[in-house]
Amino acid sequence: MTLKHLDTKLSLEKRKKEWVKYKEKFMNPVPSNEFNKDTFDPMKDLPEYEVGKRKRISPPKELPTYGLKPKEIMIGQMIGLYENKQDIYLIFAHKCNEFEKRIEKLEKIIDNKKTLK
Repeated sequence: MTLKHLDTKLSLEKRKKEWVKYKEKFMNPVPSNEFNKDTFDPMKDLPEYEVGKRKRISPPKELPTYGLKPKEIMIGQMIGLYENKQDIYLIFAHKCNEFEKRIEKLEKIIDNKKTLK
């Protein structure tokens, strides 16, 4: 595959148009009429696909953290630059789990008030 958007012999305008085409193909590798949100797997063409494929499922009520906490967030103008995927996941998982617990408490309060009426 030739990457025309990298060809400096082309004008900047043509390279930008080629970039749009390249990006569209990269971001949408499957034709729209064949795209299935339940089975889409961008790793389908890799040799280890059959032994390592994972199913698409709804996540569990509580996200697993194995007790791990994310590293401290570095705050400044470049916020987010030094957070890795694991830390982003752990921040997200801890907050989701915290919200889930709070929702459960509120649901119990609501249920108790309904039974008192």
